[in-house]
Amino acid sequence: MNWKKRMKQWKIWLNNLRLFQKITITFLLTALLIYAVMAVTLQFAFRIYDRQLYEKSLAELDFFAQQVNERLAQIEELTVSIATGNEVQNQLSWMQDMDYLSREYNYAKQQLMTILQNRIFSQEVIRNVIYTDQKQVTFTAGVYTGEIEPPVMDVLLQQFHEKRGGYVWFSPTEDYPYLISGRDVLEVKNATLDYLGSLIFSSDIAKLIERQTKDLEAEHSTLLVYSEQGMIYQEAEISGLDLPDMDQEKGWKIINYQGERTFLCYEKSKETGWMYVNFFPYSEIYGQVLRLRYMILVILATVFAGAVFALRRISGAITRPLEQLTESMKVVEQGDFKGAKKLLPPNPSMDETGRLAREFDTMLTQIDCLIHENYEKQLLLKDTKYKMLQSQINPHFLYNTLNSLNWMVKAGNAADASRMIVELGSLLRGVLSKKVYVTAEEELDMLESYIAIQQYRYKNRAKFTIEKDGKMEAYFVPKMILQPLVENAISYGVDRSLNLCEVFVRAEEKGDVLLFTVHDQGPGMLPQELERVRNGTCVPKGHGIGLQNIRERLALISKDALLTVDSVPGEGTTVEIQIPRLNKETEDLAGMDV
Repeated sequence: MNWKKRMKQWKIWLNNLRLFQKITITFLLTALLIYAVMAVTLQFAFRIYDRQLYEKSLAELDFFAQQVNERLAQIEELTVSIATGNEVQNQLSWMQDMDYLSREYNYAKQQLMTILQNRIFSQEVIRNVIYTDQKQVTFTAGVYTGEIEPPVMDVLLQQFHEKRGGYVWFSPTEDYPYLISGRDVLEVKNATLDYLGSLIFSSDIAKLIERQTKDLEAEHSTLLVYSEQGMIYQEAEISGLDLPDMDQEKGWKIINYQGERTFLCYEKSKETGWMYVNFFPYSEIYGQVLRLRYMILVILATVFAGAVFALRRISGAITRPLEQLTESMKVVEQGDFKGAKKLLPPNPSMDETGRLAREFDTMLTQIDCLIHENYEKQLLLKDTKYKMLQSQINPHFLYNTLNSLNWMVKAGNAADASRMIVELGSLLRGVLSKKVYVTAEEELDMLESYIAIQQYRYKNRAKFTIEKDGKMEAYFVPKMILQPLVENAISYGVDRSLNLCEVFVRAEEKGDVLLFTVHDQGPGMLPQELERVRNGTCVPKGHGIGLQNIRERLALISKDALLTVDSVPGEGTTVEIQIPRLNKETEDLAGMDV
C-alpha cells in the first residue's frame, strides 16, 4: 500500500506544477532517453564499423598471402618447364654417354650452364640454379648465394629421388635465407624416365614479398613472414613483439608495442605453412574513428544541455500568454469569434502577451481572408521550391569539377581542361536558363555536357552511353529532368561498384509518347529499398534532387506522365519516364521565362 500512496503523492505533485515546469521535466526525461539511446546506438554502430575494418585488414592480408602463393606456384611451373624442356632434355641425354673428365663433357656442361642461365635470366626472384648428378658433377648457373649445408643437400636430393620428378621445396633459414626448391630431371623424350640429374633453385623470397607489399593500404605497417624454421621476411627490426604461434590459423588483436597501441592481424597460409603478420599503429586507421566518436558524444551532450536551458526560457515565454488567453480560446472552440473578441483586453500591452492578444484578435476578425491567403502562399511556396530545385546544381559536383580542372591545368593537360570548361559552360548555360520547359533535344544536350564532365572524373570506373531514336525536337519536357537520374545512377551505381559500371541512357519516340530510360549496372537495391523509392519515402542523398520531386513536376504537365523504378540486386537499377506529347498550351510555356 505504501507504493500506491507514494504514486498518488507524485501524481498530485506533478499536477500542481506550473505548465512550463511540466514541459521542462517532460523534455528533460525525453531528451535523456534519446541521448542514452543515441549514445548506445552510436557505440554499437562504431563497434560494427571497427569490426568491419578489422575484417578488411585481415582480408587484405589474406589477399597478400594468396599473391605470394601465386608467385611461388609460378616458380614451381618454371622448374617443370626447365626440367621437361627440349633443350635441357636433349643436352642431358647427350651428356649421359660422355666421360665427365673429357673435354667434350666440359664443353657440354658449359652449354648446359648457358641454357640454364638463359632460362632464369628474366626471373629476378630466382638467384641461381644448381645442377648435380650421380657422377658427382655439380655446377651453379646464376648468382652465387652461398653454400647449402651438406646435410640439407643430402635430405633434399633424397626427397627428389623419392618423389621421382616431383617438386620439393624447403623454407628459408637463418643459415641459408633463400627458398630451396627443385626436382629430379627424368628423361621424358623417350618415356624411359631415366635419371638425368637434379636441378636445385635458390629463390629470393624476401624480394618477392617486398614487391607485393605495395598492395597493403596502411602506410606505416610492418610485415613479417616466418615459418617453423625461422624468419623469412621482415620490413624492420623488431624487439619485444609477441608473435602468434605457428599452431594458430588467423585472427587479429590490439596490443601495446613500444608504448603505442598497435593493431596486429595474422594468417597462416595453408599452402606453405608460413605465418603472415602485419601490424601498424592503431591510430593510423582507427584513431580518426575514435576522435569522431568522442566528438559526436560531446556534441550531443552540448546540444542536450543547451536545449534544456533554452527550453526553460522558451517555456516561460510561451505559457504565460497562453494562460491569459485560455478563456478566450475556449470560446473560440465553440465557434463564437465575436464573444472571444470581447474577452480580449481592449488596450493590450506592448509585451509578449499583448502582442499575442493583438495577433489573436487579428486572426478572429480576418480568419476567412487569412485562410484564403494562406492557401495562395502555400501554392507560391510550392512553386518557388519547384523552381529552386529545377535549377539546382549539386555544389559537390561543381567543387569536384573545378578541382579536376585545377589538377588538369597543373599537369599541363590543357586540351582536356579546355574541353571540360566548354562542357561546364554549356551545362551552366542550360541550367541557369529561365525556361520552364525545353525540348528533349536540349535536355539531352545538357545531359551530354554533364556526362562528359563526369567521364573525366571517373575515367575507367564508369562507361556512359546515350542513345536516341525519334524526333527529339518535337517534344517538350521539364528542364533538368534527366540529370538527377544520371546523378543517382553515379551515386548509387558507379560509386558503389568495384568494377566498371555502365550507365545507359536511351530516349525513344513511341507514337505520341516519349520514353526515357536510365539504367546502371550497379549493385542494385534490395526489395525493401526499392519499395521506399517507389512510395516516395526514400530521402535523397546530399544535395541531390529526389525522385519524388521529379514525379511532382511530371504531374504538373500531364496526368499521363509516369515515372517507374525497377531494380534487381547484383544487376542494376532502371528508371523509366513516359511523357506524352504536350498540348499547345503547355508547349507555349517552353518559350516563357520563369
